[in-house]
Order: sequence, then C-alpha cells, then structure tokens
Amino acid sequence: MIGWLVVGFGVFGLCLALYAKRRPDPRYVFLEQTIHHKSRQITAVDIKGLTKSNLLQRITSLWNVISAALGRFPIPKIVLFMALINGLALFVNQRWLSFPQLEINAAVSIIGLFLGIRFLTDKRRKAFETDFPDALNILMSAVTAGESINAAFAYVSKVSNNDVGREFKDISDRMRLGESTEAIFERSCKRFPYPPFLFFVITIRANMERGGQLKSVLSKLIRVLVEARNLEKKKMAMTSEARISAKIVGAIPFCFMLLLNWINPSDLNFVLFHPDGRWILYYLLISEGIGMFIVWWLVKSIR
Repeated sequence: MIGWLVVGFGVFGLCLALYAKRRPDPRYVFLEQTIHHKSRQITAVDIKGLTKSNLLQRITSLWNVISAALGRFPIPKIVLFMALINGLALFVNQRWLSFPQLEINAAVSIIGLFLGIRFLTDKRRKAFETDFPDALNILMSAVTAGESINAAFAYVSKVSNNDVGREFKDISDRMRLGESTEAIFERSCKRFPYPPFLFFVITIRANMERGGQLKSVLSKLIRVLVEARNLEKKKMAMTSEARISAKIVGAIPFCFMLLLNWINPSDLNFVLFHPDGRWILYYLLISEGIGMFIVWWLVKSIR
C-alpha cells in the first residue's frame, strides 16, 4: 500500500511539473496581444463575452484562484496537504476501520481535494466581497477629486494591500503600457468572475467609451454591495443556532464511540471489525453524511 501511495504522489508531482513547464514566460504574456483578442470584440454589455471560456481556461482560472489563495509555494503546500490527509487516513484505517487501503486513500484524496478547493474558492470570494466595496469607495473618491480612471486605479492599488488592490494595480499598469481595454478587463473578469465585478467592468467600459455619470453609478453599486454583505451576515446570524445544533447532533455518535472505546472496547470492536456490526458503522456514516448535506443545502438555499 505504501508503494501505491509513493507512485500516486510521483504521478501527481510529475503532472504539476509538466503543467508548470508548459506555462509561457509571464514577461511575454504581459505584453502579448494575441489574434484572439483582436478578432473578438466585446461590447460594453456582453457579460457572457467577459466570462465565456473552454474547459482548459476554466481549469487555469481555478488554478489561479487556488494559487492566489495559497500564496507563495502553492504546489508544495498542496503536496504536503495530500500527504497529511493520506497519512491520517492510513493511521485511522489500520487502527480502527480495516477497510481496503487503496480505496480509502483514493476516497480521502478525492474528498480532501474537493473540500480544499471549495474552502479556498469560498475564502477568496468572501475576501473579495469584503474588500471590493472599500476599493470602490476609494475609487469614487479619486474620481470625484478629478482624477482620471487610470490614476484612480493606481491610487486604489497604493491604498489597498489585498487582491482587489493588486488587480487594480495590474489594470493601471497595463493601461499605461497601451494594452487594449478589452483584453485588460477580459483577463480581470476571468480572475474575479463575480457579478459585482462584472457589473463594475461594464460600467467602467461604458464610461470610458461613451461617457456618463460614473460617480452616481459607483455610489449605487457600493450601496447595493454593502446591503448584500449586511444581508449575508444577517442570514448567517439567523441560521447560526440551527447550524451549531446540526454540528453537535452530528458529533454525538462519534463522541459516543470514543466513550464506548473507554468503557467497553469489545462492543466497539464488534461495530468496527465484526461483519454483522459493520452494518451499524455503514448506517452511521451514511446517515451522518446525508444529514449534514441536507443542513448545508437548507442553509445555502436561503435567499
């Protein structure tokens, strides 16, 4: 089984190395104007044009989100995380469960990757929802003071030390280099594929191409974002009791198993190792999984 784990980690590391090798030099990508960007003109209200991409581009965008959330050295952190969860699964399985080790490690790897990716994407989305209204406030203040759009982006990047500020700095730098606004904002929308940012991009592009009351539109957008953030906090506060109750109820069977291991280990061994007692363990795991999924779905379905 250890050999299978070593082979699996070797294949995973080789795939990551090949992916990193195939990525072009960012010094040339920064200045590159491809034929695709020249031939594909996106109107100011074409939201699908800002986010449409093929499968490889979606995977690349997901990797950009994950690497941005992990910070420096993302690949070693991912390898370390996989090694930790597989080592923990190996210990738990040999100590208590005695399931086929290969199936256990495959299931733990898939579930761990899914939960880890979801955690990182949700973390970045929440950080964006927190930082974006503040960045818009600073941008509107700069525009009100008479600064140009490019200077306003640069000012926000100096004040805000977060992902939104760094993205605004990238937009400002590319504008100064003379890159087309279509390519700049299309790239930004791939990095932040959130409805508030898409509406912001449409507003900025419409103002740059046709003019308009940018200050009033930004103020309305800021008010909507702040209200949405307050509503999300209110929803989480109103459902906190139900979520905590569900977590406590879900933890009771496992706490009882730990207590049973201390009081009467033979009964726990019957549940874990005897063929007839295994059905109790299967029922426990399946019912716990279904129950927690229902609670998660009910919380997410609240509008």
